[in-house]
Amino acid sequence: MSNELPIVAVPMGDPAGIGPEVTVKSLYNLDVYKVSRPMVVGDARALAKAPGWKGEPRIVKVENPREIDPTPGVVWVLDMNDVPEDLKIAEVSIAGGKAAINYLTTAVNLAAAEGKVDAVASAPMHKGAMKKAGFHFGAEYDYMSHITNTAEYTMLTVSPTFTLATVVMHVPFKDIASLVTKDRILNTIRHSYIAARATGVEKPRIGVAALNPHAGEEGLTGREEIDEIAPAIEAARSEGIDASGPWPADTFYMTAKQHAYDVYVGMYHDQGRIAMKLLDFGRAVTVAEGLPLVFATVGHGTAFDIAGKGVANVEGLQQAFTLASRMATLARAA
Repeated sequence: MSNELPIVAVPMGDPAGIGPEVTVKSLYNLDVYKVSRPMVVGDARALAKAPGWKGEPRIVKVENPREIDPTPGVVWVLDMNDVPEDLKIAEVSIAGGKAAINYLTTAVNLAAAEGKVDAVASAPMHKGAMKKAGFHFGAEYDYMSHITNTAEYTMLTVSPTFTLATVVMHVPFKDIASLVTKDRILNTIRHSYIAARATGVEKPRIGVAALNPHAGEEGLTGREEIDEIAPAIEAARSEGIDASGPWPADTFYMTAKQHAYDVYVGMYHDQGRIAMKLLDFGRAVTVAEGLPLVFATVGHGTAFDIAGKGVANVEGLQQAFTLASRMATLARAA
C-alpha cells in the first residue's frame, strides 16, 4: 500500500539551476511511486515556472508530510515561499544560495530531528551561491554533520558500475598525506561496509586503494601504505570485514567493470572519481553513511548552462530517489 512506502523529502536545490526542472520531470516517473512517497521542499511558485510540466502545473501545498497521497504528475510541496519574483535563471545569486540552504536544512531536520520523513533525496545545489549566502562548509555533508552533531561520516558515490568511498575529501592536495591515517581509513572501511549492507549486499567486499605510486614500493615511494593503510585493512579484517589492499590505484579501478569489489575505497577526492566519471558521468548518486538520516543526492551540479531550457537529464535524481527509498525501507525492516 502507498501509505507504507517511505516518505522522501526532495530539496529542490538552487532555484536558478536545473533542480526545479529535474524535480518536476522525476515526479512523472511511475517507478518513483513504486518505492516512495515524494514531497518537495522548495518554493511552489518557482517550481510552477520550471520546464518539464506536461500541461498545467499540478501542485498541492502540504504542511504535514504524513498526509501526502502521491499521484504521478501531482507535486506535493512543503512551500518555503522564499524565491524572489525577479530571480534570474542560470545566475549565481545570494537568493538562490540562501534558498538551497533553507531547503536542505528543512529536509534534514524533518528526517533527523523530527522523524516526519524517512529519507532525503536532493536536487543539485550551487556551492558558490551558497557561499555568497554565508555558507561556510566545504560541502553539504560537512554541514549536515554539523547540524546533526555527528562526529564521523563517510560519503559514498554510487553509479551503475561501482560504489566509491573516500577517506579525505575537500582539502588542498598538499594536506592529503597527513590526513591519510589508520583511524580515518578504518572508519571509512567500516562505514562502507555498513552502507553496502544497507543497500542489500549481504557480504560486502571492500577493496582499498594505495596512496602512493605502485603502492609505495615497500617504502621507496612513500610509507603511508606500510604505516597507515595496511594496518587499517588488517584491523577491519579482524572485525570480520572482507577488506583487501592496498592496491596500486592506476590498476585498481580497472577492475570496476568486472565488479571485483562491492565498494572501492579511495584515499582522496579525485582518486576514483576520474574512473567513475569516465564510465558513468551524470548517472552517479552520492549517499552519506554515519549521519542520523538516509541522504542521497545527484552526482552532478546545477548545470547553469542549460538551466531553464527543458533539456536536463533526470536520471541522476531518479537514481537518488531509488537508492534513498531502498535504504529507508531496509532501515525500517532492520
